[in-house]
Amino acid sequence: MAAAGLRLQRPWLAIAGLILVAVAALWQNAQIEADFGREPHSLSWGPLLFRVMLALHGFVLAGASFLPRRNGTSKLRESIDRGALLILSGITAIAILLRIPGLDSCLWLDEVLTMVRFARPPVATIVTSFPDQNQHMLYSLLAHWSLLAFGEHAWALRVPSVLFGAGSLWTLFLLGRRIVGRAEALLACALMAVSYHHIWFSQNARGYMGLLFFTNLSTWLWLRCFEDDRLRTWLLYAVSVALGFWIHMTMLFVAVAHALIWLVVWLRAGRNLPALARAAAAFALCGTLVLQLHALALPEFFRTAMGEFSPPSEWTNPFWVITESMRSLRVGFGGVAVVLGGVVFLAAGWVDILRRNARAAWAMVLPGIMGGGITLAMGHNLWPRFFFFCMGFALLIVIHGTMMLPRLLGEWARWDPRLAIRAGYALAGVLIVASITTIPRGYALPKQDFTGARDYVERQRLAGDEVVSVGLASAAYSSYYAPAWTVAKTQDELASIRARGTRTFLVYTLPVALKSANPDIWQIVQSDFETLRIFPGTLGGGEVYVCRSRERNALKLH
Repeated sequence: MAAAGLRLQRPWLAIAGLILVAVAALWQNAQIEADFGREPHSLSWGPLLFRVMLALHGFVLAGASFLPRRNGTSKLRESIDRGALLILSGITAIAILLRIPGLDSCLWLDEVLTMVRFARPPVATIVTSFPDQNQHMLYSLLAHWSLLAFGEHAWALRVPSVLFGAGSLWTLFLLGRRIVGRAEALLACALMAVSYHHIWFSQNARGYMGLLFFTNLSTWLWLRCFEDDRLRTWLLYAVSVALGFWIHMTMLFVAVAHALIWLVVWLRAGRNLPALARAAAAFALCGTLVLQLHALALPEFFRTAMGEFSPPSEWTNPFWVITESMRSLRVGFGGVAVVLGGVVFLAAGWVDILRRNARAAWAMVLPGIMGGGITLAMGHNLWPRFFFFCMGFALLIVIHGTMMLPRLLGEWARWDPRLAIRAGYALAGVLIVASITTIPRGYALPKQDFTGARDYVERQRLAGDEVVSVGLASAAYSSYYAPAWTVAKTQDELASIRARGTRTFLVYTLPVALKSANPDIWQIVQSDFETLRIFPGTLGGGEVYVCRSRERNALKLH
């Protein structure tokens, strides 16, 4: 019997594993650095970690080739009925059309950094670089290939996010059908398709939409693992988590929440050791795959990005996050009344899901709670976009609340059950219509109007005038939109620039950051400059300010 258990079941896995082990043994550290265009020893211990992980995964594949095959058809295969398929396809088509207008509008600051630092360089540089936390590596790769295919345009940089946005509708449907049923899943997809926030992030050349996609996908696969506890299902889960982590490190909170909930369920369910072994192997594989994907860039990450510091400002204040989130919700759902109603539906929907499926309910809220708590404890900037990966969870809960409350009220008032169901659909329709009315706001302005401010300054300036950018605006102008403009990083540099010209135009953005990071420059801007024009954008607090030194007014008086 023991001999039979060691029979080779999957030869192709054994061959693949041996190839990986051989590559790990033969591909020396120096050669890896040379092949990726790096100087000797520039990647530090990254190549060694890469080879160790490669060999480990090779041994895992070789070992898996001996595992006995399990009889029966995998429960993972779920078909979508034709009606749902047609409806979801129609929703997706509408969603894509809604994300085309404004796709080529002015890039905002983080998108400029993505373009210049991470999407332009060759692939070998992208996968070996992690200078700061703006590196969303998988997105950088996809954006790089999009720029190669379509040319350097804002819309080309954003194409991967549009595709992830369309794909997130399908992963939301799979997840929602499992938790709240087919009809409510489709309603949630419809609400997501016309959501101001989803459209905004679908047109944002960053990894947040991909993170939403993989959050939905991995949570669906994780829930499937409770029914189909096969290595194949766990493997797909591990791959989805690793890819999500590759696009944004916030995926860590999703995986940790899954592991904690699974452990609690396992402790309460009889402590099945084979099930524990499979789950432990899957979560370990999540970690090793993440190390494999990041190995060559990890040394730089620990040297620079890991130690990033956020100076005290409004952005590190949890109350600012709450007020900014409420402001954003009012923009995205068309009014305070609708937002307050949505909060009620959110609470009621989550409580009912908790009663029906506790593991799913906690998987929807724990990642956001842990992410917010840890980020706050570390003193990092706490922006609402850090919680965007929970959007699918929130929409499912809200839709479930809108459908459930009329049923409860109907039972209490002894309504006809059909009337309660129609009332639920009507309430969901109100949310969808309210969301539709806010869509034009996203088209009216770019995220940040750097080009509008630049063109205005160029029209106003005269011979001998100086133009200077300060704070975070300097990153956008010096590297992309106006390389010829001068940059002032200190008050002395600003004073030197002002001394060269009759007038000085000064451009800045995100005053919260300028006040906290450059208080000396901020005081000079407030005392010695007048604001000529403010260029608004859809990014909260992202207005671009054009100022002019007051010397000209003094000259007029004389």
